[in-house]
Amino acid sequence: MTIYVDSSTLVTAYLSDEADFAAARALLTNRDVPLMSGSLTPIEVAGALVRAARSGRGERDRLLALLWRDTTGDGPVTILSAPPEHVEERTMHIVCATGLKALDAWHIAAAEQLFDAVGTPGEPSVFATRDKQQGEVAASMGFEVI
Repeated sequence: MTIYVDSSTLVTAYLSDEADFAAARALLTNRDVPLMSGSLTPIEVAGALVRAARSGRGERDRLLALLWRDTTGDGPVTILSAPPEHVEERTMHIVCATGLKALDAWHIAAAEQLFDAVGTPGEPSVFATRDKQQGEVAASMGFEVI
């Protein structure tokens, strides 16, 4: 089983004052379950971590170092790219059908494409998010949401 990790889960894993911090950290440290995310994830998470550091929730360089460690090389999260034209078209459809925020819809569209490309047939497509609305939309599209 592979899990697509949305940016909200990664941000939660780096900020110890987040309500689901322990669960998000546990997901990242469980090397038995492959994790993947889309190509925009590190950019989106970096921005959130810099903003968190500015508000006193952590030290900027340490937070960014954790992100780079986890999303590069042998880190637990493999960053993959899906064909942008397919992801963008699907993102537009999701936004228009649900009113979901663009980047939240982009993650769902990217996850669909990535599971089609690298998922194991017969295994569930698992989507990890801490965003309630995004999770509801992902579940309605057939994802197992954690």
